[in-house]
Amino acid sequence: MTKRPLLFLTLAALLLLTTVPASAAIILSSPAARAEVGAPLQLLLTITNDRSEPLSIDIPAPLHVRFETAKGIATLDLTPDASGPLVIAPHEFLSIQLTGVVPTGAEGVATIATTGLESNLVALQLDATKPATVTRDVDAATKAEVANNDSLLIDKPPPLPVSVYEPVYFLIGGDGGLNAKFQISFRYRLFDDKGALASRLPWIDDLYLSFSQTSLWDLGELSKPFKDTSYRPRLFFANYDLGRLLDGRLRLGIEGGAGHESNGKEGDASRSFNMFYARPTLTFGDPEGLRAYLAPLIHNYVAADENPDLADYRGYVDWLVGIGSKGGLDFWATLRKGQRSNFGSVELNLSYPLSKLSGGDLTGWLLLQYFGGYGESLLDYNRKLDSQLRLGIGVAL
Repeated sequence: MTKRPLLFLTLAALLLLTTVPASAAIILSSPAARAEVGAPLQLLLTITNDRSEPLSIDIPAPLHVRFETAKGIATLDLTPDASGPLVIAPHEFLSIQLTGVVPTGAEGVATIATTGLESNLVALQLDATKPATVTRDVDAATKAEVANNDSLLIDKPPPLPVSVYEPVYFLIGGDGGLNAKFQISFRYRLFDDKGALASRLPWIDDLYLSFSQTSLWDLGELSKPFKDTSYRPRLFFANYDLGRLLDGRLRLGIEGGAGHESNGKEGDASRSFNMFYARPTLTFGDPEGLRAYLAPLIHNYVAADENPDLADYRGYVDWLVGIGSKGGLDFWATLRKGQRSNFGSVELNLSYPLSKLSGGDLTGWLLLQYFGGYGESLLDYNRKLDSQLRLGIGVAL
């Protein structure tokens, strides 16, 4: 096929995509904001057709919904009053009544969503009910379902106490030879915020252990050796929402504790130190949306006998500053100023969600990183090497 017909086919395909009618909207709703535990459950499924042509949709019977509370989860079978292949006329809608039973082991607030159809979530406040009220004014089938639904609700596992701490990424660059830089980082919350100890000492659920690892990988050499790796375990307290000012737009927080950093080598290549640190945090805007933030890490050097001049090149503050949105373009920088002369470093990062670049097919972020100055690795803390520009994928930022 020549290039010109291929171009025409591509343009035709794009034109076709832009003229595809809007898909149907599926809305799940409840006639009441509350429901009784163990009692009949009624929901309404509304399907709208905004197309200029009839819409065919298949409604299964029973229709499965995901029923979730803070402590339990279940898959409920709801009976629709209309099922099978259905046709909705252009610019019309179809309402389907769904009936079932609220699991008797449920409590608190429940969220409900269909599992076979893409719909919204519905939240219901659950009220306790007496056994005598469970079977009032319902048919025999519903009575049997109420009597046997005690085992529907399965206990949810406790929330995972592990989360991302520093950005996780893999980057490749070519300055000074083909090389890669990658970082993994996670933190572990020591105490359960629902536990008895945390109920007496509320601050204790803000204690964390973390581990971060940053590696420089020389891809230009035949054996592809790792040039250096920095290992950074920490024990710290962190509360990033201690106070709010300016109608909640400005948030103040703190992180502080003890840390260790080393490169795991021996002899003349060994680098390590311990530290105590504090990191005040200021976030202006929406923490999960458009925001600006400042989080300087202020620290000292303890037991740095192998490299006592670390402060000359790294200083006592890692200045972290950023602006942007995790849902869009995001920029942040880490700056260090040594105690002597013009020693120091700058690391600049720019990220953008891959989902927006790929039409929703990819996860993570496209990440561009620049580093210039002294000590990209702990091994070379007192050496100024070639500046590096790397591009890659951010797994978690």
